[in-house]
Amino acid sequence: FKRSSPGADRRDTETGAMNDSLFDQQNAGYVQLLYEAYSRNPESVPEAWQRIFSQGPAAAAEAGLLSPDPLSDEVPPLPPGPAQADSAPVKATEAEPLRPSASDGIEKMLPVVARAAALIQAFRDHGHQLARLDPLGSVPPGHPQLDPAFFGTTMEELEESPASVIDPRWRDEPLAKVLKRLETAYCSSIGYQFEHLEDPERVRWLWEQVETGVHTQPLDPEQKKSLLKRLSEVEGLEHFLHRAYLGQKRFSLEGNDMMVPMLDQAVEEAARYGGREVVIGMAHRGRLNVLAHVVGIGYEEILKGFEGKPVTGTALSVPKQGTGDVKYHHGAEGTFSLPGGGQVKVCLAPNPSHLEFVNPVVEGMARARQFGGPERERPQAVASVIPVLIHGDAAFAAEGIVAETLNLARLRGYTTGGTLHIIANNQVGFTTDPVESRSTRYSSDVAKGYDIPIIHVNADDPEACLAATRLAMAFRAKFHDDIVIDLIGYRRHGHNEGDEPAYTQPQQYQAIAGHPTVRSIWADRLKDQEVLTEAEANSIREEVAGSLREAQDRVKAEENSKEPPVLNTEEESTGTPVQTWVLLDDLLRLNQASLARPEGFNTHPK
Repeated sequence: FKRSSPGADRRDTETGAMNDSLFDQQNAGYVQLLYEAYSRNPESVPEAWQRIFSQGPAAAAEAGLLSPDPLSDEVPPLPPGPAQADSAPVKATEAEPLRPSASDGIEKMLPVVARAAALIQAFRDHGHQLARLDPLGSVPPGHPQLDPAFFGTTMEELEESPASVIDPRWRDEPLAKVLKRLETAYCSSIGYQFEHLEDPERVRWLWEQVETGVHTQPLDPEQKKSLLKRLSEVEGLEHFLHRAYLGQKRFSLEGNDMMVPMLDQAVEEAARYGGREVVIGMAHRGRLNVLAHVVGIGYEEILKGFEGKPVTGTALSVPKQGTGDVKYHHGAEGTFSLPGGGQVKVCLAPNPSHLEFVNPVVEGMARARQFGGPERERPQAVASVIPVLIHGDAAFAAEGIVAETLNLARLRGYTTGGTLHIIANNQVGFTTDPVESRSTRYSSDVAKGYDIPIIHVNADDPEACLAATRLAMAFRAKFHDDIVIDLIGYRRHGHNEGDEPAYTQPQQYQAIAGHPTVRSIWADRLKDQEVLTEAEANSIREEVAGSLREAQDRVKAEENSKEPPVLNTEEESTGTPVQTWVLLDDLLRLNQASLARPEGFNTHPK
């Protein structure tokens, strides 16, 4: 390249300082490429730029553009006026002296373009900080760069400029309209973090997906009803267990109910991309619901664990001799029936370690099955078997095994061609608030260090949750790499239903107590859209409750095949007798002391 005229230096003649009012790192390269494309074919650039560049090389040079070398001597002005139609093209060496207004178009347009480009990039970088991600309604932190005033512009100014000057696919829409659309894409119920990725191809692909909304396809009426039924099943199982087996631990999914429909969607998308099996690893929370509704284990077999019946010999992965483990650690294998016909195998790995140590186990299981077994009977088929790992928010940030497993993802001897990670984010770890348990804003931030894209989604927006899953599975299919969905919900009960969460999070649980379930939110939305009536929504809920009652009746009616233990009635000597009685007065005094409260100390009513 060469400078086409001394004016291109654009230094102030008095101070020698470079005038950067037109070009900076945000726009100079882009405008230069447009100018070069125009010099070869004027029709290849948007009409707005054609009008600017048609003022001739001298005007472009004065504005600071470099002329390609070699460049045709003849640069046709566009569009020609009627009086110019038959005149000879203007030669660069014969350009008339620049009129004072010759470069006014460039002078006026480029600063606006620079500010708009910076604002667009700000939405890509920081839009997640303005997204409505918390179902409990906390105010998003926001970011100063998401305000046009930060870059010295206004929506009124952007309304007057065509968006095609930044991206031709936006045609001649006003920049203000495009920015509103980007705000919807990046700052609604889904937030995205992928600008940290090193591969520009992946970033561009994600831009295209998010900004065109390919993955946010609306559901048709039948799909909406089907989703309501699924949410009714998820909520119905939790409510039934809570009433029928009060006090028994189950580690409820309530508050993150959409995790089950998201797994449904993931299995369906896996099949669409050629998958035949999905291997799932997860901790205890929500496991019973996943067993019943994704793996396909019958309600009877789930309820046997609550009724004290043996679970050996059932579809659960429990050997005949038993494991001695709790019911919310069991695994199972089943089949998932696809809506359009066909089936996909689903394996939920047992997890006696309770939390994240199952992660590398699942990766190994998936990898072995991708090869057809430990004998490696065929080349690795990463599209055929998809690992899915469900994490707790506190555990994802805190347990080292998470980072160790992420580190294996791209190693030739360990890769599984991409894992779908879902963080079941309760916004609390046992009894600890996030601000006291991690040093980062998001529980998912550890994934940024491994060049993994992250999608945050509000667990109370069902369609957004499904959209996030579609995008994640499409990314995995295209790039064969990991991706994280941060499903931000809440935990309706205590850690294990026996805890009282209001002791440690009183404000949060006051909000949760008055917050509707996602099933209720979705049912109300469908009623507003006239997809179904309230009576139809209640009928679905009653049908689920009836199925659970019938399953319980069948389990109670079964004979317990376990032989009762034989008691040894023979008296055996226990050595020297020991006095074990305590005076009643002593017991009363101890009881009164345990109930005494210091003056001014207010005890929680429970």
